[in-house]
Formats: sequence, C-alpha cells, structure tokens
Amino acid sequence: MNKNMIPLILAVILGLAAVYAVNRLVLQKNALAEEEMIEVVAAARNLGPGDILTEGSFTKKKIPQNARPTKAILWSQTSIIRDRKLNMPVAEGDYILLDDVNSGRGLSDIIGEGEWAISVSFSAGAVTKSLRPGDEIAILGTFNSETVKKASVAGQKPTVERRKVTAVILPKVRILSLADNKQQGGDEVVLALPPSQANTLLAAQAQGVELYPALRKSHDDSNLNRLDTGVVSSSTFSKLVEGVNDVVIPHVPSKTK
Repeated sequence: MNKNMIPLILAVILGLAAVYAVNRLVLQKNALAEEEMIEVVAAARNLGPGDILTEGSFTKKKIPQNARPTKAILWSQTSIIRDRKLNMPVAEGDYILLDDVNSGRGLSDIIGEGEWAISVSFSAGAVTKSLRPGDEIAILGTFNSETVKKASVAGQKPTVERRKVTAVILPKVRILSLADNKQQGGDEVVLALPPSQANTLLAAQAQGVELYPALRKSHDDSNLNRLDTGVVSSSTFSKLVEGVNDVVIPHVPSKTK
C-alpha cells in the first residue's frame, strides 16, 4: 500500500466516525424532545445541613418525566419546602428530595388565609397511593341518593326513590400533607379548605360517602363548575346501551383468513 494513502484512509475513517457521532447525538436530542418534560427543584448552590431553603437557594431543573426520581419535588410544589431546613447536604445542581427537607414545620405555616386543615380518608387506588403534598385534586363521591315523589292520587303517601350515584363533591382541593408523615402511599390526607367545604366533606365522610381523588394538573383552573360533570347512576349505563344490538357469540368461531 502506498504510504501516501494511509493519511487519506485515516482521514476518511475519522470523518465517518464524526458523522456517526453527530447522527447519534441528533437522534438522542430528538428522542428527548419527544418525551414529556417536567420542572423539578434543584439546589442553586452547595447547601449544607441546617441551611434554610429560601428563594435563592433552589432553582428549577428541566428533566424528562420518566427520569424523575421518586421523591423529587415538582417546581409547582415549592411552597411545601420554602423556609424549611435541610437535613443533609445537597450539591449545586442536584435534586432536592422530600427526604432532604426537615418536616418539622407546622401545617399552620403553609395553610392559606381563610382555610382550615382537615384529614379525610380516600378509597384505595393507584392515584391515592401516588398523592403528594402540594398536589391539587378533585374529590368525587359515591353515595345513596333519595328523591321524594309526590303521589299521583290524592290521599296516597309520597314514594321515595333511592339510587346509588357518583358525582363531583369538590372540584379543586390542595393537599397539605399525608397522614402519619408518610411521603407517599397513604390513604389518609390532610386538605386545605374553606370552612364551608371542610364542613361538607367531613359530614359526607361521616355519612358513609365513598370518597375518591382525581389528580389535577397544578394551577389548572378549568372544569371548576361542579355541575358540568353531571351525575352517574345505574340509568347512565342503561342509556349507554340503548339502540345497540346484542352481540351473539357463535358456537363455533368463524375462521380467519
């Protein structure tokens, strides 16, 4: 082989390697762009145990949703850590996790003006187990409803129609904390509510209403009219199949070609 060809071959190989590296980087960036990105809380500087988390000590960090550590704090939830002490050091740029923050701050320090804090229990479910302080939820309830119908004939007693229904009780509620200092997984939560709503929710729970949370997007003010969601009962599902023919399953399944 001509010695003059060796530098040319090396140049070609290095060029191909560079093209491959660039293409790979572009593909990785495109993949990241397609993923849902979220903003979490990170240390703005090197922090040590006992440091107070003031506005300048933490910053937002944008990461893919599926890369979020289990106890990372969303940027929309900074109110639950503001002015609290750190339990352990956190390096600049690292995530600030719920376990890093001292939970000794009282609920009265984070409850809003004119709100009361109450605890309620939700029926178990995947959403219930993933709730965190600072989350906003809608509360749905399943309960027995009674409607009194007047008698069509004079002298007869009115009749009472009973049916089980599901409806939105409160469309938007903020979670202050989880019971027993659990960071996640508990079915009992502490909520911040105006007094009238707190009274209503405690009465509903005392009367045996089954309560379910529906997780909302933080700071989302849509669907706040409770009437828009309607009421679901057995008649809802009966109407669902009106005009739909019954499916007859054959004794012998048809052959597929």
